[in-house]
Amino acid sequence: MTSINETIVSEAQDRNQNLLAEEFLKLIEVYHPHEEPGVSRETVTAYSEALTDGVDGSFDRGTFDETVNARLIDADTWVDADSFYALGTDRVSIYPGSWHDALGRSTDVREYVRYLRDEADDFEAFGSQGTGAGIPESDLIDIVAVVGRTDSDAVKARIEDLRNDGEIVEGPDQHPAARVRLAEDADEVQDPTLDK
Repeated sequence: MTSINETIVSEAQDRNQNLLAEEFLKLIEVYHPHEEPGVSRETVTAYSEALTDGVDGSFDRGTFDETVNARLIDADTWVDADSFYALGTDRVSIYPGSWHDALGRSTDVREYVRYLRDEADDFEAFGSQGTGAGIPESDLIDIVAVVGRTDSDAVKARIEDLRNDGEIVEGPDQHPAARVRLAEDADEVQDPTLDK
């Protein structure tokens, strides 16, 4: 029987009807203790039952289960942000198995940035867009927290330390969705018009 972490249920209840399926799965993956990549379907079911039994009864377990089943795919590499990834026969994750295999339990932010830059070709969040080159900090925090099985606040603190040490950089515009990149890549993405 799955032991419920009440923090997950409380956080999910606070989001009420605005809770998206991927947010709920992310909460479970980050805060429910587990030794293997992803979380078991039994664990997901236990949390959806706990949320269904909540005070206001606004969580629709049937819709949630249908959403998870409809979006669950058997792909080992990134497809898109709307997919959930089957890991083995009974586990699910918001990130593909190849990421868990390559980075599982690592909390080295630089390793994640390198991997997403070099190996995760289909991960559209990495790259150069209107907000600069690199990966959006919020995405990076989520990925490290889930795949590294660590606390989001610890990841934020590590990013800040790496920024202060000059090992990672963000665009100079201080955009709310600023993109993180390695300092070693800064010259490659610098706007060539700045040299003129």
